[in-house]
Amino acid sequence: MIRAPFLSLVIIFAPVTLAMAWNRSYFNPLDAVLTFIGVLCLHVSANTFNNYFDYKSGIDIVTTPTPFSGGSKVLANKELKPESALKLASGFLAIGLVIGIYFSFMYGWVIMTLLLISAISIYFYSTKLASWGIGEFFVGLNFGPLISMGVYYVQARTISLEPVLIGTVLGIFTAGVLYINEFPDYDADKSKGRYHIIVRLGKERATKGFKVLILSAYILIILGVITQITPFITLIGLATSPLAIKASKILDKNYNSPMALIPGMASTIMCTLLTGMMLLIAYLINGFFL
Repeated sequence: MIRAPFLSLVIIFAPVTLAMAWNRSYFNPLDAVLTFIGVLCLHVSANTFNNYFDYKSGIDIVTTPTPFSGGSKVLANKELKPESALKLASGFLAIGLVIGIYFSFMYGWVIMTLLLISAISIYFYSTKLASWGIGEFFVGLNFGPLISMGVYYVQARTISLEPVLIGTVLGIFTAGVLYINEFPDYDADKSKGRYHIIVRLGKERATKGFKVLILSAYILIILGVITQITPFITLIGLATSPLAIKASKILDKNYNSPMALIPGMASTIMCTLLTGMMLLIAYLINGFFL
């Protein structure tokens, strides 16, 4: 119900920014733990609300699931009552909000602003944002610069370009995961009125959009180093580009075949997670040795 494997995104992404803050001599262990718990709870809430609203709209009933798309069949298979799912989602959202409100009182309005954007995105993603064709943007925003800005601000009490840039890189990759995972659900989503970007562009045109999206993330990594916003060692994030190329080639050939697209979806997820790990390693090496 909570799509536990996808929680690995924030489990990697939040420590990237914590390591960045530590590089700049900002690190409060208690705040780090609370931030991590808060971000994780918000992610669980988002996944659970998504499952709940997909069930209520009927999308989950008509999708053909793959290991990476199609949603959860927990509610469709009557393994859990919808009311219980809603309570679960609301409970995790409440925990995340309480932690965010605590930080807002402690450190100011910046956290409250980020928190409000996240809360609105979590609740309205399935019912409004995805259907308006901007769901991918808000997923990238929440899993990228919002997380990085929030985590960094709690530690450093300041806004900096570095967490915004690195967060944007990670957010783009996360949006890429959603983007490619929407291809198998194209017909089901369209039939239920979810006109996300793949439906709006059409599958063939959307394959080009995937290349542009992922390429832009790698360009940002390079630009960060050129402009000296990020340390030189963050270029090791480019090491995952073969996985991105593999995913793009698979998508080009199999955008109409959900089962054949599975290796491409897997490559995109691995590319996203490994890029996050590479950036985490980069900041740890930079802090210890450079």
